[in-house]
Amino acid sequence: MALSQKANAVIQWGSLLVGITGISLDKLLKEHPLASNISSGVAIAAFIIYALTQALRRDLNRFRGKSKVDLAWQALLTRADSSVSVFAGDASWAQSSQSALADRTRAGVVVRVLCRWPSTPSRIEQVQALITAGVQVKYFADDLIKLRGLVVDTNMGPDGGTALTVKRTPKPNIPITPGQPVDPSLCDYEARRYLPGSDSTYISTLHQLFESAWEGLPQGIIMTKLTLTKSRYRTILSQIPHYSHIGTGDLEVKNISIASLYSCCRTVKAARLQRVSALIEGYRRFDLEPFEPCKLESGGRQLTLIPPIVEEQPDGSFVIIDGMHRIYQLATQTDAQQVVCLVLKSVGNLPSIPIPFQQVRTSPSKLPRTDNFPSYNHQNFRDIKTIDRNLAASS
Repeated sequence: MALSQKANAVIQWGSLLVGITGISLDKLLKEHPLASNISSGVAIAAFIIYALTQALRRDLNRFRGKSKVDLAWQALLTRADSSVSVFAGDASWAQSSQSALADRTRAGVVVRVLCRWPSTPSRIEQVQALITAGVQVKYFADDLIKLRGLVVDTNMGPDGGTALTVKRTPKPNIPITPGQPVDPSLCDYEARRYLPGSDSTYISTLHQLFESAWEGLPQGIIMTKLTLTKSRYRTILSQIPHYSHIGTGDLEVKNISIASLYSCCRTVKAARLQRVSALIEGYRRFDLEPFEPCKLESGGRQLTLIPPIVEEQPDGSFVIIDGMHRIYQLATQTDAQQVVCLVLKSVGNLPSIPIPFQQVRTSPSKLPRTDNFPSYNHQNFRDIKTIDRNLAASS
């Protein structure tokens, strides 16, 4: 790179010197027309060379115009050998890059993308393309992260890696509404590429910035509403021996008042509540009612989420069997008064003596069942994880 710049400078100064010399000789050789014309021609040719080298002299790591920026972006995104970390906005490039990204992830390249919560069907499709390609995705709220660019192969060595930052600027007199899709034709695009060596410090800084943001955010998800029949629910529940006798008339999905709920356990594990918070945010972002059935896509997997399981007792009370962490976080962190539950009747004896839901507290660690469940009876314990494993295998 330095050699080409040096050669460029030599040509420029040489052509300028020849041009000035040619003009001087032209004036001195007025009485010799042929020689004067030759000198004039040499001067003109020299100045043309000078002008061309001036025009061609540019930073080869700077790209202007959307087409050139897109080419530079795609080159880094799809040719990585080890890792790709992307500061994205709406990930508008995801679908066009899906096949190449899938090739990279299958080759063992770790691809991670930070992007805004997808708020429109088109943006959801872009994120789905990333997840399908095996890309890890996390969301940030609105414009919390304004940087756009990517850092590639930073774990190849202390001076390794490449980075690209992109700047998009609305053209003069073009109004832009924050949070709304922007027509690319209404913006000017410019990108800067950073190479190992002279730019190593900047590449390292971008890498550290990405890692800091990534660690503080939950795994990105996509949630889509599902309509499950009673027959389907019965098939799902039949994986548990305690529910094998339940008929379709013994179950119903409906809204239950949180104030009317009881719990089989005394505590919920604090560490799980953060993950549940991201799930509750997902219900809000994707315009779903907590906790109606839905399909969840995350980390290259698809899962079926069913509502919390509640058993209705002969006295009309409702006891939570599964979904305690979801309901607890919803009740304590939002103003929700009701929650969608899968209500079962005629099940049988409970695994413990139920307590009012309002008495449930958080615990820093998971307690033994004998401590967590009042008067615990293992024979009556419902192994709900059997359902989770079955749903994960069938999704």
